[in-house]
Amino acid sequence: MAGPVSPDAHEPAPSAILPVTQELIARIGWYIRLRWVAVGGIVAFVEVARRLLPLQLHLQLLYGVVAVLAGYNLLVAAAFRGLREHGRLADRADAAPARIGPVARFLLPVLPPGLAYGRAAAAAAVFANLQILVDLVLLATLLHAAGGIENPARVFFVFHVIIASILLSRRATYAHATTGVLLLTAVALLELRGILPHYALDGQWRADAFHDPRLIGAQLFVLAVTLYATAYAGTTIAARLRRREVEALVLSRQLAEKANHLEAAYREVRGAEKVKSQYMRKVAHELRGPLGTIKTALSVVLAAPPSALPGNQRELVEMAHARAGDLAVVTQELLTLARARGARTSVELVPMDLGAVATGVVEKLRLRAVERRVHVQAEIAADVGRLTGDPDGLGDLIGNLLENAIRYNPDGGTVWLRVDGTPGEVAIDVRDTGIGIPEDDLPRIFDEFYRSKTAREFAREGTGLGLAIVKAVVEQHSGAIAVESTPGQGTHVRVTLPR
Repeated sequence: MAGPVSPDAHEPAPSAILPVTQELIARIGWYIRLRWVAVGGIVAFVEVARRLLPLQLHLQLLYGVVAVLAGYNLLVAAAFRGLREHGRLADRADAAPARIGPVARFLLPVLPPGLAYGRAAAAAAVFANLQILVDLVLLATLLHAAGGIENPARVFFVFHVIIASILLSRRATYAHATTGVLLLTAVALLELRGILPHYALDGQWRADAFHDPRLIGAQLFVLAVTLYATAYAGTTIAARLRRREVEALVLSRQLAEKANHLEAAYREVRGAEKVKSQYMRKVAHELRGPLGTIKTALSVVLAAPPSALPGNQRELVEMAHARAGDLAVVTQELLTLARARGARTSVELVPMDLGAVATGVVEKLRLRAVERRVHVQAEIAADVGRLTGDPDGLGDLIGNLLENAIRYNPDGGTVWLRVDGTPGEVAIDVRDTGIGIPEDDLPRIFDEFYRSKTAREFAREGTGLGLAIVKAVVEQHSGAIAVESTPGQGTHVRVTLPR
C-alpha cells in the first residue's frame, strides 16, 4: 500500500471504492461544530477586551463579522444535513467507479494505485474547501478590525492550515497556507498605504509601526514560514494516518472477501461430504442385504455333513464365508461412518450418561479381549456426570478406540480406559501396550481405509475405518482428539468433549 502513487491514482479503477466519504463528512461536521466555538470565543474576547484592555477596536466591524460568521455557519449546517444524508448512501452511490472533475482531484488526497473516490467524496471535499476559504477571509477581516498585522491572533491562520491538512490534499493545504499569507499581506499593505484604516492595539506596537515595511515584512515572513511548516507537518502526518486507514480498510475488505470465499468453499465441502455420506450409506444399505443372504446360504452349506462337500470344496466355502463376513464388517462400518458424518445436522444431541455408555461398551468387548488374551482395565469416574451428545455415536467412538487397542496388542498386553471430566468438559483416554504407530503414519491415521504397514503385518483383519469414525464423532460433538504413540511401546488417544 505504501508504494509509488501513479498520476492517475484518482481515476476510476476496477477495484471497489473505499468508504472514505463517511469519514470525510464526519470531519466536516466536527469542523462546523468547532466554528460555533469560535463564534462564542470571539464574542467573549471582544467583550473582555473592550472593558478591561486599552485596545482600539472597531466594534461594529467586529460584531458584523461575527454576525456574518454565525449566519454563514447556520447556512453551512443546513447544507451539511443534506450532505450527510447523501453520505449515508455513499456505499451505494460509490458502488461503481466514477470519474471526478479536476477540482475534486486537486482537493482530495491521493489514494494508492487501484483505488478511487466517488462523486459523494468529491462533493464533500469541495464543500470543505469553500468553508476554509470563507473562514480565512473572515479571519483576515477580524484581524483588520483589531490591530491588523500587529494582532497576535494572526497565528489562527495556522489552525485553518491544520484543518485543511486533515480534510484535503497536500496541494490544497499549501494553497490555503498561501491564501492566508496573501490575505494578511493585503490587509497590511492596504493599511500601510492608508486605503484601509488601522485600528491599533495600544501597548502592542509603537504608534507608527504598521508603517514600517521592514517590520511588516518580517512579520509576514515569520507567518509564511509558520504556515508552510505547519502545512508540511500536518499533511505529512495526515498522509501517514490516511495510509494506515486505507491499509486497514483494504485489509478489512480483503478479510471479509476471504471469509466469504471460505464460507462458500466450506458450504461446498459440506455439500460434497453430505453427498459422499449419502452415497456411502446407500451403497452400504444395498450391500448389507445381499451379503446377509450370502452369509446365511454359506452357513447352511457349511452345516451340511462333511460328505456333502468332497475334496477342497469345504475350504473354498469356508473362505467365501469368511470373506463375506469381512465385507459385512466393512459395510457396517461404512454405515457407521456415514451416520457419524451425517449426524452433524441430522441427529439431535440429547442429555446422556457417558459413564453408562462406556461401561456398556467395555462389557461388549470383554469376550473379544479374552480371545486375544488382552487385559482391559476400565476406570470410569462415578462423577463423570452427564453431557449433551449422541449416545450411539459416542458408543461407536469408545468401541473403535478399544477395538483398535485390543487388536494391535500382543498376547498378554493391557488396555486402559479412563473416563472422567470437569464442569466444562469430559475426557476419554485409551492407552495400550500395543505395537504403536510409526511417526510417519500419524498424519494419516484418520484417513478412510488407511492402515499402516505395521498394522497390516500384525493383524490381517481391519478395515481402516475405525479412527475415521472416531474423528467424525469428535467433530460432531465439537471436541478434540490427540494421539501420542511410540512404536513397540504403545499408543495413547485422548478425546475431550464439551459438555
